[in-house]
Amino acid sequence: METILIGKIVNTFGIKGMLKVNSTFEMKEKAFVKNNKIIINDNFYLITESKFHKNNYLIEINNIKDINLVLNFVNQDVYINRKELKLSDNEYLNNDLLDLEVYDKDNLIGKVTDFISGINPLIKVNNQFYIPLKGDFIININFKNKIIKCHNLKGLML
Repeated sequence: METILIGKIVNTFGIKGMLKVNSTFEMKEKAFVKNNKIIINDNFYLITESKFHKNNYLIEINNIKDINLVLNFVNQDVYINRKELKLSDNEYLNNDLLDLEVYDKDNLIGKVTDFISGINPLIKVNNQFYIPLKGDFIININFKNKIIKCHNLKGLML
């Protein structure tokens, strides 16, 4: 089972047991979904309600509707089993790109060593230069063969 950190409980919200979760996870909309199972302190909990509110997710777990029963969750990390995300065949997490070999046409350029998430996500190759994940540089990502095929990288390489 592959568990993934999806956020941190930063506070409670209201008096009915809602938890405020701060998350920088790239697929929040797939993680904080009603009926998904999450992991807090090595225990599984069911999300019974979820809504986005002021850059955080408010979640109710296991139908707990009493603030006094959830106070001990504050400052805890929240994890999810990768299978709960229900990723389609063409979806991936940024961590999946690490260590893939990057080719400019048929020439091996190096391996993905890091990534930057955000509006314009980037992969870092050999800790030297970045390639935008959006745009025309990447032709194909093949996870089976652990290869990223690119073109027109000369202007990006230092």
